[in-house]
Amino acid sequence: MKTAIPSSANNIDAPVDMRFGRCAYFCLYDTETKNCHFTENKLMNASQGVGLQAAEFLAKQGVSEVYAMEVGPKAERIMNQLNIKINLIKERLIVKQVINILNQ
Repeated sequence: MKTAIPSSANNIDAPVDMRFGRCAYFCLYDTETKNCHFTENKLMNASQGVGLQAAEFLAKQGVSEVYAMEVGPKAERIMNQLNIKINLIKERLIVKQVINILNQ
């Protein structure tokens, strides 16, 4: 299963970004292969609809689950339509900690 984690930098020691659609990077983690890949969020500076576009981008990457600090209502709506599960993180973690949770 592919999971997306909004990240403030392109490494596993970076904090999970507080913003979903305007995060700097997405960590795409495959729970089966344990492969971790970072992709720059080229939508972060768009004028509007960023969360919605980010959700559509992640769906095209084959993501079926997102771990994030927050997700806006439009992004949440489209992710529900795309069958992408949203897991809200209640405390600020680093990407590696989320990956460790996924591997439990």
